[in-house]
Amino acid sequence: MPKIAEAARAARRERIIAAGLACFARAGYHATTMADVATQAGVSKGTPYLYFDSKEALFLALHEEWDCGAGERVNAAIAALPDGERRSPRAVLLAVAASIAAHVVAEAETCRVLMEARAMAAHEPAIAAAVRAADDRAHRQLEDLIAAGVRAGEWQQGTDPALAARLFTAGLYGLMAQWHLAPGSFSLAAATAALAAGPAPGSSGDDTGPRGAAKRAAAAPDEEQPDD
Repeated sequence: MPKIAEAARAARRERIIAAGLACFARAGYHATTMADVATQAGVSKGTPYLYFDSKEALFLALHEEWDCGAGERVNAAIAALPDGERRSPRAVLLAVAASIAAHVVAEAETCRVLMEARAMAAHEPAIAAAVRAADDRAHRQLEDLIAAGVRAGEWQQGTDPALAARLFTAGLYGLMAQWHLAPGSFSLAAATAALAAGPAPGSSGDDTGPRGAAKRAAAAPDEEQPDD
């Protein structure tokens, strides 16, 4: 295929993905049809099917583009760290958090649409598989990073890397959801930085303050409930 034809095909594919994003953002995944996407893109009704077998395939392409864009932003941020910080797992996690926050803000509409994928995952097997695969990759990378941080003394000894990774991603998704409800109501960058910074090494063993209270409450036996 000539390079001009390849470039034209790639450009039209991106145009259809952008049209799909606009339709999903406006009407939601289930209400959107491929005919809607064609109208939005300004092409004939059959054209989107030349690039995507189904609406689901189009949605998955959008999901993949988001993941690739986020990954590229994260890799660039880590590569830009000074050598000393690049050897610090905590500094790397801070760079990851800052990159994801920047990607969410820069691609807010895409992020908001893809948040819907988590709600659909229970009912759409292919979307569920894509979400699980992305989560599994993220959790493995975070788990390895936090385990290295424990060895380096940047997380407290005894930290469970797998649990810490899941808590981090849960916190991150929660912040993203809150930010999308009211964009600009708080600094997503500052919130994700606070999440990544976490407690200072050893502070989780301190029995004072809220963390200590939670620890004592978890260790205490359940109080007897009064009889009705």
